Amino acid sequence: MKHLALSVTLLLAIVVGFSSCNNGSGILSASSTANEVLVVMDDQSWKEGLAGRALFDVLNSPVLGLPQTEPNFRIMQIAPENFTTTFRTMRNIVIPEISNIYSTPKLSAEIDKHAYGQVILSIKAPDTTSFVNYLSQNSESIVNYLVTKELERTAEWLKKDAYTPQTQIRQMFGISISYPKGLPHVTTKKDFYWATNNAGEKRQDIVIYQFPYTTEKVFEKDSLIAIRNKILGEHIKGSFDSQMTTSKAYDPIYKRMEVDSIFRAELRGLWEMTTDMMGGPFVSQAFVNPYTNKVIVVDVFVYAPESNKRNLIRTLEASFYTIRILKPEEMASDEAVKKK
Repeated sequence: MKHLALSVTLLLAIVVGFSSCNNGSGILSASSTANEVLVVMDDQSWKEGLAGRALFDVLNSPVLGLPQTEPNFRIMQIAPENFTTTFRTMRNIVIPEISNIYSTPKLSAEIDKHAYGQVILSIKAPDTTSFVNYLSQNSESIVNYLVTKELERTAEWLKKDAYTPQTQIRQMFGISISYPKGLPHVTTKKDFYWATNNAGEKRQDIVIYQFPYTTEKVFEKDSLIAIRNKILGEHIKGSFDSQMTTSKAYDPIYKRMEVDSIFRAELRGLWEMTTDMMGGPFVSQAFVNPYTNKVIVVDVFVYAPESNKRNLIRTLEASFYTIRILKPEEMASDEAVKKK
């Protein structure tokens, strides 16, 4: 079997190195770094068994929408007898259990059991065959759940730690949003906001733009791509008269969802410059501000030709989970403060 488990000694060093302080609620915050998963499974089943291979394949599945293959998670494995207090505070834990005491496969989640911000997934099945089949049928749901929890954690951190020019964004779009600090270069035009670190490597950008909401068709996949190409093409230019567009080599993934009871349409794909070699992953979400009757699009993208991009794009993507549409009275309060 090709996949490897970190040694207990190395794993212990990682956990201790990233252990967190008390978050004020009386329990420790979850340890380890973003996008890491600890699997609690005996060594033989993990390294040589069908169940271990099936679970590894799910967690090691590629991140969608990246130009190069990167796994969804960094996977660490530890035997049950070594799953001591030190490791119980890790943020993402998966515990498989195969036993004839179970009649059917089932999955359960425990939140904040040993640490704040922690999720423990237990996957139980009566035998190896049903365990493998269950993983095959639910692999996407399992990955999406863990990724969403990771984004929500990062969003909470952004709300506390990010430096975002809220006043400007609130006045322009009627929303609040927090994005990573370190994006000091800001460009604003009518209905258009762009922040970037302007880095040659590991570049991160966030763009917010809006336009009148006239028809539901604007949320269809082709419409969102066309609008993205038009607006970003007008505002984001590069060398050799190039402009940003959506890559046709990779068909964007389109998804409709609800976040905090607000409908959103999401695009996930690759961007490129029309006559230049630059490109990378992007994610955008569009929704209606019911108080202004405008469609707001938040678009994040990364340029990192020599680096992995998973963590870079997910840190930006977590900004979507900080978005809040402001009520008219909040906007009025902002105006009153502005006039003082």
